[in-house]
Amino acid sequence: MGVRSWRVAAGLAGLAVAAGAAACTSKAKPILPAPVTSQSSSSAAPTVAPTPTVAAASTSTSVSASPSAPVLPAGCSQLLPLGTLERILGFGILGQVNYLKAAPVPQSGRTGRVTCTYGTAPGAATPTVANPTPTVAKPTGAKPTTPAPVPLVQVSYITYIDASTAAGRVQTSVEADGASGAVSTVTVSGKPAYILIGPTFSELLMSDAARTVVVELSPALVTSDKAPAALEGIAAAMLRFGQSPSTSPSPGGSA
Repeated sequence: MGVRSWRVAAGLAGLAVAAGAAACTSKAKPILPAPVTSQSSSSAAPTVAPTPTVAAASTSTSVSASPSAPVLPAGCSQLLPLGTLERILGFGILGQVNYLKAAPVPQSGRTGRVTCTYGTAPGAATPTVANPTPTVAKPTGAKPTTPAPVPLVQVSYITYIDASTAAGRVQTSVEADGASGAVSTVTVSGKPAYILIGPTFSELLMSDAARTVVVELSPALVTSDKAPAALEGIAAAMLRFGQSPSTSPSPGGSA
């Protein structure tokens, strides 16, 4: 082979080697794997935080925070038993014992009232009302209505929305009833009270926290000179309702 031919052959061989090297280089190029989508990528569904559960006790808490109904005597035997009344007076009483529970009066702040009456004054009738209701003509042959008799003893236990309202109601009653009677101040179980003595009535009024006590005696039962002691003793017995034994006033009446 001549020198020129050798050179041509050598050149061709070099081209072949270069091409093979290029081919080897392209084959040796690494193949990258397809990208894997992470579960934490932005394309994943967003996580929803659980809604806080409201405790059922919240409803019961709001209900228990509301003011409870006032405690009232369920009968006269709870407020002033007949035996206790007769022991205070020193003698027995004839007639019926009547119990009346009145409805609340929001306009005046009254939340409840219980009234008990004991006995009736012989031949006594209901006092004349200042503005009587017009008389309605009754059919012929109708029986005449007999006026209700005046009780010998009448007591009332009244509850109000707060202590200031109760005290205000007592002051209003004392000013109104005191116009026709003599007013004096006493203490019953350590609480201030007012005694009013008039020609046709003997009365005690007092407040204790958010409740008031009213005691009325007929002059036909107790004379005016003995009425104050009887009124105080009855009021002291009534105050024992609704109190624990450790806080109950002594049965002696006035302090």
